[in-house]
Amino acid sequence: MVLLTEEVVEEILLRFPPAEPASLVRAALVCKPWCRLISGRRFHRRFREFHRSPPVLGFLGNLVGRRGPAPRFFPASPACPPLADLERWRWLKLEARHGRVLLGSEAFGPPHLVVWDPVTGKRWELPPPSDVWHPNHWNAAVLCAASGGACDHLHCRGVPFLVVFVGSDAEQISLCTYSSEAGSWSEPTFAATAFEYAGGVDRVPTALVGNSLYFMIDMGYSMLGYDLITRKTSVIDHTPAKSIHDPTEPMVMEDGGILVAVENYNRLFLWSMEEKPKGDIVWAQIRVIELNKLLPANALPNALPVYANCFAFVCGVGILVGTNGRLCIIDLKSD
Repeated sequence: MVLLTEEVVEEILLRFPPAEPASLVRAALVCKPWCRLISGRRFHRRFREFHRSPPVLGFLGNLVGRRGPAPRFFPASPACPPLADLERWRWLKLEARHGRVLLGSEAFGPPHLVVWDPVTGKRWELPPPSDVWHPNHWNAAVLCAASGGACDHLHCRGVPFLVVFVGSDAEQISLCTYSSEAGSWSEPTFAATAFEYAGGVDRVPTALVGNSLYFMIDMGYSMLGYDLITRKTSVIDHTPAKSIHDPTEPMVMEDGGILVAVENYNRLFLWSMEEKPKGDIVWAQIRVIELNKLLPANALPNALPVYANCFAFVCGVGILVGTNGRLCIIDLKSD
């Protein structure tokens, strides 16, 4: 009988699929040494480093429920833990990043935000961004406070976190940040004039590209960038959006570049941003996805277009398209 050394056992267990945690649980029941090995911090760290991308637990979106619009979670893996009754909270999902979910509500006046850890169930309710500033249109993003490169985000959740809030009123578009370490908001800073970008701030998911966070503004015609290191803002004008009725969303390319998706009458246009040596911005169309031909026959009844907030990009998964009670995934790596 050949006995396996602990090093060999560890190398075998590291290759267990992360989307099937039950297999590791069964392995831990084999004997006490295996249980001790699987339960140790060293194995947890090596397991995350080996697989790099964590498994997709599910998809979170805003749907109309018994009490109006509310976030709904659709589990996609047996690794997904039991989640709270999100509809009872009466918060809307804004976005999710680095193991945290940002929920928002403006039913009681000023914007109210909650950061939620779906694994532990813990919530952090944030104070309003300002007592005197009440934006007409706003959006917000959550991310790890060490997003400048100090964290690999393989096991990232809880605190510390950072929330970036962008809002527009009759005069200007402003930005402020919340730090969980400081427990307070920064003072709102000027980002752009409301006269130039009368469409205000769009409520669509943001894109984190390197150290910069991008918000869609002016009904999809422009993007507001915020550098997390220098804390400076910049505006990219003239996105590929052709109409205010075309849902437009920023995304992150595999090579770290900026990608913008524009939906127009059941066709999804993907554009990549190129910056010329002199700083000029040029958009190159790299793909057109015919949703009517790709999605199931009954996914788009009566040839209706996919309306705003019905598609989203998930890094490592593809583009999610929600139509007629369905959630379809488009693999961008496929032909």
